[in-house]
Order: sequence, then structure tokens, then C-alpha cells
Amino acid sequence: MRVCLLASGSSGNCAFVSAGETRVLIDAGISARRVRRELEALGESAVDALLLTHEHGDHSSEAGRVAAEFGCPVYVSERTFPRVRSALTGHERLGLFRVGEEFSIGAFRVRSFRVFHDAADPCGFLLEGPSEFGAQRVRVGFATDLGTVPPPLRRLLRECEGLVIEANHDREMLLQGPYAWDLKQRIRSPVGHLSNEAAAELIGELVRRGRLRVAVLAHLSEENNRPERAWETVRAQLDGLFRCEIVVAPRDRRSAVVVL
Repeated sequence: MRVCLLASGSSGNCAFVSAGETRVLIDAGISARRVRRELEALGESAVDALLLTHEHGDHSSEAGRVAAEFGCPVYVSERTFPRVRSALTGHERLGLFRVGEEFSIGAFRVRSFRVFHDAADPCGFLLEGPSEFGAQRVRVGFATDLGTVPPPLRRLLRECEGLVIEANHDREMLLQGPYAWDLKQRIRSPVGHLSNEAAAELIGELVRRGRLRVAVLAHLSEENNRPERAWETVRAQLDGLFRCEIVVAPRDRRSAVVVL
């Protein structure tokens, strides 16, 4: 399985995942032209499906154009669909699901799961598919835009060898930064965004009690975080457990390709 974040942050989000002969995108908050350009740089040209996590514009605003560019169906939860209808052309093939359901897309087995965020029906995805290194199957979780990680989700994520997890802000930088107080409170709330510290604590648990081998830190705030600070916070939490690779997704360009 190969994972690359084509864009990650409040200005737009899109992730590429491939396994076997199947290629999918998760979210479409950047232009179809940019998606095409980034995929060509990776040596890719086809997309078999687009999955949407929630309706916020930085995740869904270009969904219709991206789906049309690649001729692929759009998978979206039944409750989120009415909220993203305006971003669609009306001609898409739709894969509607209820959060918590599982479905297959080519080589992938996809499990949707609920996350806590201030959206209509936000979700994350656990994608299971063939490894690049043999016959075994591996799992990658995608959990961005969430304010807290409850015990059931922690147990689910222990199954993952790879994880794309939000590390939105440094708590101190957020509190001392320029945002209005009500926005700071929204970000810090249980339905807001994960801090570096919360992401680090989760990753530490998944390394010690689960299967995690690679963690990608995503959705970093431009105002309230720094890539080196996010990386250092997570690495300090791991306390010498170097069996987990930590990758920070840049805001302004695609990430490194993670291979599992």
C-alpha cells in the first residue's frame, strides 16, 4: 500500500492511496488540475474512487470537478451528501453509506468510523489492502478534523500499521496566537481539532499497544503550529521507541510517499 498526502491544511486537503491495481482519493479540497499534476508527478493517472470525510470546503469544495476529471464515483455518507450537493455536478456515480459501515473498492476493504468534529456527519476511514512487501494485508487509518479520540476509536486504530492523524496546533502557540478567543475555544473543543500533544499521546499508545509503524501528521495550522514542533512533540512521547516512523505532511506541497 502507498500513501501520499497531495495537500493537507485548512486551505485544502486531498490524500492518495493505492494498493494493488486500485487507486483512491480521500477528500477533494484542491483543484482537479492540481490533483492531476500531483498524481502525474507520482507516476499515476487513474483514480477509482473519491471518498469524502465531511462537508467542510477544505475537504469537499472540488469534489464534483475531481470526480469528473477522473470519471470516478464519489463515496459519501448519507447525512453528509445533502451538505456537499452544491459541490457536485449531479451526474456523479454515488456510493452512499452510513458511518460505521464497511464496503469494498477494488483491492481495498474500507471501514468508515465516526469522528467528533463540528460537521453534519464527519467520519474517518480505515483502508485495508495488500502490502507492497508480500502477501500480507495492511491497514491505514485516516483521522483528521477531530477534537478527541474516544476509547472505541483508539481500539480500532490499534489495528493499523499506518495512520494519518491530525496534529493541528501547538497548545501554547494557539493560546498566545492572534485568533479571536471564540475561535480558539472552538479549535480546542471536543469537536474541534487535535493538538500536537493529543496526537502524540495517541501515537504513543498505538505504538505500545498496537501495530503502528508509520504515522503521518496532517492538517497542521499555519498560524498555530510548526512542522518541527509537531515532529518533536510526537518523538518525545515515543521516548526512544524508534520502530515508528514519523512523517510531517507539508501544507504547500505533497508529502513523502509512505509505503507499507
